[in-house]
Amino acid sequence: MRPPIVWIAVAFGAGLWVGLSFFGAWGLGGWVGLPVLAGGLLVERRAPLGAATGVMLVAGLLWGGAADRERAADCVGKWGRAGDGAGTRAALVRLEDPAPAGGGVVDAEAVAGTCGGALRLRWPDGLRAPGGTTWVVAGRWAEEGSKDRGVLVVRRARLLDSTRRGRGGLRDRVVGRADTLFGARAPMVDALVIARRTGLDPDVRERYAQAGLAHLLAISGLHVGFIAAWLGVVLGLTGLGPRPRLAAAAVLLLGYVWLLGFPAPATRAALMLALAGVTRLRQRVVAPAGSITLAALLVMLVDPWSVRSVGAWLSVTAVASVIWARRAAERSAWPVRLVAPAVAATILTAPITAFAFGTVAPIGVLANLVAIPLAGVAVPGLVLALALSWLWPWLASLVAAGSGLGLALLDLIAQGAAAVPGGHVVMIAGWGAAAVWLGVAAAAWWLWTTPRRPWLVAARIAFLTTVLVATSLRGVVSLDECRCLSVHFLDVGQGDAAVLRTPAGRWIVIDGGPRTPESDAGRRVVIPFLRRHGARRLALAVATHGDADHLGGLPAVVDAFHPALVLEPGEPLGRPLYLEFLAAVEAAGSRWHPARRGDRIELDSVTLEVLSPDSLWLALPLDVNEHGVVLRVSYGGVRLLFQADAGLPVEGRLAGRVGQVEVLKVGHHGSASATSDAWLAELRPREAVISVGAHNHYGHPAPAVLARLRRWGSEIYRTDQAGTITFTTDGHAAHIDVHHHD
Repeated sequence: MRPPIVWIAVAFGAGLWVGLSFFGAWGLGGWVGLPVLAGGLLVERRAPLGAATGVMLVAGLLWGGAADRERAADCVGKWGRAGDGAGTRAALVRLEDPAPAGGGVVDAEAVAGTCGGALRLRWPDGLRAPGGTTWVVAGRWAEEGSKDRGVLVVRRARLLDSTRRGRGGLRDRVVGRADTLFGARAPMVDALVIARRTGLDPDVRERYAQAGLAHLLAISGLHVGFIAAWLGVVLGLTGLGPRPRLAAAAVLLLGYVWLLGFPAPATRAALMLALAGVTRLRQRVVAPAGSITLAALLVMLVDPWSVRSVGAWLSVTAVASVIWARRAAERSAWPVRLVAPAVAATILTAPITAFAFGTVAPIGVLANLVAIPLAGVAVPGLVLALALSWLWPWLASLVAAGSGLGLALLDLIAQGAAAVPGGHVVMIAGWGAAAVWLGVAAAAWWLWTTPRRPWLVAARIAFLTTVLVATSLRGVVSLDECRCLSVHFLDVGQGDAAVLRTPAGRWIVIDGGPRTPESDAGRRVVIPFLRRHGARRLALAVATHGDADHLGGLPAVVDAFHPALVLEPGEPLGRPLYLEFLAAVEAAGSRWHPARRGDRIELDSVTLEVLSPDSLWLALPLDVNEHGVVLRVSYGGVRLLFQADAGLPVEGRLAGRVGQVEVLKVGHHGSASATSDAWLAELRPREAVISVGAHNHYGHPAPAVLARLRRWGSEIYRTDQAGTITFTTDGHAAHIDVHHHD
């Protein structure tokens, strides 16, 4: 029998993976695809298919080896070899984009010298460099473990050729036109049109990620589809025949993908559109699975390293799920047909995003229903405005005004979706997070394929509900011991540090106490406490803000326990301590995430919710205390509030959004600038914990705060009097112990 294109693409992909693994790019993990595929062929027992697959496996092996040898010859491969990864390097490069005046990462192409290939540069602050210009650069090749791994940190740069050439020169001109037409919105236009994310506000990126709309800011097949659809409309008005229209569309799409730099998602989309155009012209029918896999095969032929691209995996998975959902729901009611593609794409890509980024945004199912049609008008409008700016600037300004309105509406949708409580989930990136969402996908598939008999559907829903409840309570209910959440408020003097142990034994640290030239609370208190209690690694570390009495001990803690995830406000501070903290996070290989209101982290049935700050609040000129992370921790029916040093302004902003709590970690060490009557009227905490140093010269805690707490019936615990305070709960009942010598 003739082997289907699906099997050929899978075989080539597996062989490519094995090839890259064999030649040292992936390690032993890449061999997994070989036995799986071989087992499938043994089951099939089809000689022609087996022969074709074997040939493709060999082809993949050879192609993978060639790709690895080519990579070894370029700058990244040469400089990144084991034992030769760090040190000063120099290259002659042509910039692919204008370098940001304030410094930042920029893509370049090494055009001469001892090595070549694509190269990423961290450009120095204050040195303007247009795209397409040629420079001699020298700097430090970042070591393993740094956030700049694989990036040349430029220390010296000398201009050789100021002429803007090639793709970089054209992209530079597009950026200049966008600045003229769109002003402050130009960075977003650059991201949507030419995939240039430099200069885009991190708050904007975070907002779109939380709204499930991050794919709109990263050029994907969707953008190419938008452009192709409008090209079809415009070319249809020219009176050209079908063949010239197809040829013109193909050339224009090829030029656009070239301008983007041939990213895998855009290349895949362009190939699928070209294939669809050819099949329509020849009046042939191509199965969607064959179209997707042929495009994926061609992408791998063009760029073998696309098998390691998260964008490529997301692109293929998303388009396959959308096509499948449309076919599966074609006989369903119109509401099901409307939401089925978005639901399928969200569920099936969730394991990939959870594995790579640790963030999944279910709210994107609804947000995309509005955002995608709007982007389908706005993005081509942006492209049209930029194109017209070379011909008729006055007309380009009018089109830019209309498409700019579309951008504003798109941003409003992102803001609204990002603000929905529980609309996005932040997990620790990796296999564990991926497994959770694979389970969700499997459950959804099982329910969808249920025969449409009411009793059977109800039985399956009941079964999944039972599994969910059983796994959720597994860490709470036990016959022989309390599967509890333990919260230890450590006695670190005049500062804050808390350690949480989840029911399954994972550890969380919130702040690390103070550090002075004479003493480091992280090394003196927090690290010994964790080691005494058997902690090996942290699941999460939270730096509420950049003051030394909270942040001081955290660099040592991060260095000792390598947290999987680090949360902090993400407010850039020039303080040496803050920079040291960031360096420790980078060296530990921890995932860094700027905490924003609406973030939720779930660990072993313990939920941590970020109540403050949000992006608008961070933009206000307030004290760093008011920009700190405020966390609500929930376990079963028990809730705790970690207020950090947030004062009356934050209390007023959060009024009506927090609800009652069992324990309040009193704000700002009991300062009179926090813990108002209105705040306590809402929270009504049974216990109030004040982390404070004995005989401190700040006068903490303020007598007025103590009086208010007593008036509202709170039991007050102070670390300067009680030492370390431990709160334990099984999700229902709770009790507090004090340990003077911890």
